[in-house]
Amino acid sequence: MLLLFVIWLLYTLKSSKYVASQLKLAPYQFLFYSSNALARSKQLQTWFIVQLIISIPIITLGLFAVTIGVAFDHYLISFLIPFYLVALIFSNALYFTHLVNNLANEDQKTTVPQFIRHWPKPFFSLFLYEIIDSRKLTFGVTKFISGLIISLIYVLFLDLQSDIRIPELLIISVILTHMVLIYQANEFDLTYLRFARNFPYSPSRLYCQFIQFFLLLLVPEFVWVFLVYDPITSTTILLLGLSTALLFRTLLYRLAPGMSNYLRLIFCLFLVLSLAILFGGLWVLIVSNLICSFFLLYFHRFKSLDS
Repeated sequence: MLLLFVIWLLYTLKSSKYVASQLKLAPYQFLFYSSNALARSKQLQTWFIVQLIISIPIITLGLFAVTIGVAFDHYLISFLIPFYLVALIFSNALYFTHLVNNLANEDQKTTVPQFIRHWPKPFFSLFLYEIIDSRKLTFGVTKFISGLIISLIYVLFLDLQSDIRIPELLIISVILTHMVLIYQANEFDLTYLRFARNFPYSPSRLYCQFIQFFLLLLVPEFVWVFLVYDPITSTTILLLGLSTALLFRTLLYRLAPGMSNYLRLIFCLFLVLSLAILFGGLWVLIVSNLICSFFLLYFHRFKSLDS
C-alpha cells in the first residue's frame, strides 16, 4: 500500500510539473488575463476538474484498491485512499490556481520570506532555499505522506510497538517518501552548481555536507523519533535513516539520467532493506549503507576532477 501511495504521489507531481511547464509557455500567457475575470473559488473548481480528469488512471486504481480493502475488512485503508487522492488533486488545483494568477511576474519575483533572505547560506543548504522558493508543493506533499505513513504504521502495528523493527521499517519508509526531493537535489546540483566541481572540497567534506543537508531536511521526523523512543533507540533509528538517505543520494552518481531508472532501483533496494530489517540486520545495514554511500561519492568526486 505504501508503494501505491508513493506511485500516486509521483504521478501527481509529474502531472503538475507538465501542466506548469505548459502554462509558462508564451501561447498560454493569455490565461493570466482571462482567468482573473473569474473568482478564485471558480478558478479552483475549474482546476480541480482538470486535475480530476488527469488523475483518472490513479483514481481507477484507487477504486480497485478500495474494493479489495472492503472485501478483506481493511476499512481504515479503504477510508484513507479516497481522502488521500482528493488531497493530491486539491493540492494540484491550488497550485495551478496560484500559478495561473502569477504568470505575468513568475520570473521576476521570489517567494522566499524576507527574514530568511538574510540567513547564512552554506553550500549544503542551497537546495533547502530552492525548496522554500519554488518547490514548496513537493515538500509539503512529501511531509504530508511522511506523517501519514507514521500514523498508519502505528495504527496497523499497535500491538507490536515494543518490536524495534517497527520504527526501523518506519524510518526507511519515511526516507522512501523523500526520494523525489533527493532526486531533485541531484538535478539541482547538476543544473545550477556544476561550477562547484572545481571547488577544493575533499570527498569527506562533501560527505559531511550531505549529512548536514539530510539532518535539516528530516528534522521533523528525527525530532519525532527522539520524542517517542529512548536515546539509544532514537540514535540507532537516526543512523539507519541517515545512512539510507545517503545511499539513495549517492546512487544517483551511478545511474543514467532519468527518474524511471532511479525509481526502479530505489523500490528494489527498499524491499531488500526491509527484508534485512525483518531478519535483524540493523547494524549490517547501517555500516554497509555508510560504506557504500561514501565510496560512491569518493569515486564520483575523483571522476569529476579527471573530467
